[in-house]
Amino acid sequence: MGATKFEIYTEELIRLSELAKAISHPARLKAVLIIANETDEDVTLKDIMEEIDLAQSTLSQHLKVLRDAGLVMTKLIVENNTSKQIYRINKLALEQINKLLNHLSDRIDLKQDDRFNAVKSFYSRLYEITNWNQCFNS
Repeated sequence: MGATKFEIYTEELIRLSELAKAISHPARLKAVLIIANETDEDVTLKDIMEEIDLAQSTLSQHLKVLRDAGLVMTKLIVENNTSKQIYRINKLALEQINKLLNHLSDRIDLKQDDRFNAVKSFYSRLYEITNWNQCFNS
C-alpha cells in the first residue's frame, strides 16, 4: 500500500489543491460568483437556485463542497420562527488561490514554439472574456 497524500505533501499544498478542486466544477464556480456579487444582501440557497438550474439537493451538495473547502462561510439566521442559512465568501481562501496564481504567473517562462502557439490558440477565448459572469449565464 502506498503513502497517503498527508505523508507526501505539505499541509499548505493539500489545502491549495482542495480549494482549487472545490471551484473546479462549473456549478460551484457559478455559486461562488453569485455569492461574491452580493455584497449588500444575504445570499440564501433559494437565491442561488434562482440562478443555477439544479435540484435543491444537488446544489446543497455543491455548496457543502465549497463550505468544506473553506471557500464559503455559512451562518444560520432565525427570523419569525423561520431559519435560513446564508452564504458569504471567505476572502482569505480566495486570497490563497490568488497568491498561488500570481506565484505561477511570475515563475512561468514558456518557450515560444509550435506547442505553445497551439495551447495559446486553444485558450484564446479566455483572453477575450472581460465579464466572467457572462461565461456562466445559462
